[in-house]
Parts: sequence; structure tokens; C-alpha cells
Amino acid sequence: MKRLPLYIWAAPTTLVGLLALALALGTGGRARVRRGALEVHGGFATWLARRVGFAAMTLGHVILGHDAWCLDEFRDHEQIHVRQVERWGIAFIPAYLAASLLAWRAGKHYYRDNWFERDARVRCGQDPPPTPGGDGF
Repeated sequence: MKRLPLYIWAAPTTLVGLLALALALGTGGRARVRRGALEVHGGFATWLARRVGFAAMTLGHVILGHDAWCLDEFRDHEQIHVRQVERWGIAFIPAYLAASLLAWRAGKHYYRDNWFERDARVRCGQDPPPTPGGDGF
């Protein structure tokens, strides 16, 4: 019950994920609950992952994966995104897109250098923390 306000705050982004979940389940996908998030793979989720080019993607409390292995492999990273959505609420999607635009306009990679992606990589141990005085976040 103490997490209920976080689910409500993240609900606008989660609703987008629930639409993707419904499409995935309607096209043969499978879903499971892990660490308070719905994980889905197969059907529409796999099609979208191939089309867009991701292994896993978080939409609120819904995580889409190319397959079950990708969901297992990237769970820690995607769970950081779940926590980010819980902090940012309805502003998460616009903020994520703005972070990509800012990185791109600075001559960096729109995905790898996106603040939210860098934060997730550092928090789950995929990247070292930024150095003081560097272009940290």
C-alpha cells in the first residue's frame, strides 16, 4: 500500500505501457510480474523491439522485452527506469525526449548520452560514475 502513490504518479506513462501490453498479449505475447513491474515479451513486444531496435524498454510499470532472456538480462537497468518514472511522473516521457534532444544538439549520441540512460547504467553498475568536474549528470 505504501507504493500506491508511486503507481498513481507514474500512471500516465504506465497507461502507454499497458496499451503495448494488451497488444502483445493479443498477439501471442506472455507477461509476468517481477519487482513490482509487468514484464512482457513476444507478439507485439517482439515486433516493436525488432522494429525500433531495443532489447528492453520501460513504459512506467511495464517493461517490454524482445524475449524472456532480454528481460532477465536487462532487468536491473530497466528497474532503474521504473524508479525514474516514479520520480518524474507524467513529465518522464517529455523529459526523456528532451534529454535525447539535448545530447544530440551537444554533438553526443541521443541514446547513449541521454541523462536517463547514463543514470541507469551508473546505478546498475554498467558504467563507472562520472568524474568530478567532468560532464557528469
